[in-house]
Amino acid sequence: MKKVLYGIVILSLLLLLTACSSKENKQAESKPVESQPVESEQADETEDATEDKYIPKEIKYYEIENPGRELTSLEKEMLRYPGIYSGDQYDEAKVNEALDQLPDNLTKEQYMDELLYLLNEDYHEDMETLVNFDSTVEVDIARPDETVNEPTLKTAHYAILIDASGSMNASVGNKTRMEAAKAAVMEFAKQVPENATISMRVYGHKGSGSDADKKLSCSSTENFYNGNFDDQKFQKSLDKVKPAGWTPIGLALESVKEDIPENTDDVIVYVVSDGIETCGGDPVKAAEDLVAADIETVVNIIGFDVDDNEGQKLLKEVATAGKGEFTYVNSERDMKRYMRAQYEEIQRKWREWKEEGKSKAREMKEEKKALARNTKESMKEKSRQEKERLKSAQNYLKERFKDYGHPVYEMFSMIVDYSNAKWTYAVDVGNQAWSDSVDNGNKEWSNYVDEGNKKINETIEKKNK
Repeated sequence: MKKVLYGIVILSLLLLLTACSSKENKQAESKPVESQPVESEQADETEDATEDKYIPKEIKYYEIENPGRELTSLEKEMLRYPGIYSGDQYDEAKVNEALDQLPDNLTKEQYMDELLYLLNEDYHEDMETLVNFDSTVEVDIARPDETVNEPTLKTAHYAILIDASGSMNASVGNKTRMEAAKAAVMEFAKQVPENATISMRVYGHKGSGSDADKKLSCSSTENFYNGNFDDQKFQKSLDKVKPAGWTPIGLALESVKEDIPENTDDVIVYVVSDGIETCGGDPVKAAEDLVAADIETVVNIIGFDVDDNEGQKLLKEVATAGKGEFTYVNSERDMKRYMRAQYEEIQRKWREWKEEGKSKAREMKEEKKALARNTKESMKEKSRQEKERLKSAQNYLKERFKDYGHPVYEMFSMIVDYSNAKWTYAVDVGNQAWSDSVDNGNKEWSNYVDEGNKKINETIEKKNK
């Protein structure tokens, strides 16, 4: 019995050894083959790790062309491209779906960038407006005397033709017709615009009223003054006019063409006379020919103390032919009244100029104020909306990550500070643009008031002399 048991034990040991030997041989043979799968698993794990690595979104920014200065970091940030669910594209369900795809191991800065990629509002047009805001208020209205602000300034010439026939020596009140006419002409000449030229032509001033001197007198017309108005020189020329002979009105109108400077755009002719043509000329035709020329011309007749119907009728016809007006003046008082009417017309034009300037300055100011205000309010509303949506997205992430130590719980102040900085920028810069527009608009308004009132008062003073 012992031999049987011993044999069984020996057999068992042999089988065990044989099996162990066989296993060791198989392991030795298969070792090079088993090394391949291990390398393959490591490669797969590296590949998975690469796929799980966080890749931040590409951030793009708008550019403002020629801003004129270096933009601040906040201004550059406000030019960030809008989020895919910003503005009217907002869809809370889609935002939450996108948030579900975010990794759970990002930093708070990375989560913030992801939220902005989804929800950042579009400020770039508002930024274009504020960065390049021009608060200048400049109104350009040609002044009545056309001396400035006109690149193609018209040049006007005032031609005064003075009747120096012997009848102008007759008395009117305590003065002669000539003395009264000279005073009125001098006052009128002072009102000629600074950029205009003025001429004084005298006719009938040679010879006498006798038949023997008629030919000499009827052929006499002479320019006594031509150029820009100079008070002393003009008065000195006017003093030389002495009543003498006959009345060649037609000749004077024909000759006045010689007094008109080159490159003149408008010509205003004033004929001061106390009667009809007495030299056989045709003043009506002469007036027609004058206004038919290339230069815009108007002939006005001032009939001074004309005491016969025929004389008045002829002078009216000359004025009509010259596309002007005939004014009958019976005395020095009437002459001054006529001149006052001229001043009142100038005064009216200055008043219209002032009111138009005020209106346009106010209109331009209101437009710029509205632009500044509307831009500011647009940016404020966007920043408010952006903040609320960012806060909502943060709350959604907090529901997803219950761990209070998770970075999403640290984002609230980041969100508030980020959107509030934009809100504050909109208020500060928008208010400054509004304030500058008000100041510049009021200044331009005052400029028109001050200059207009000054010119109006100057005209009133001259009119009341």
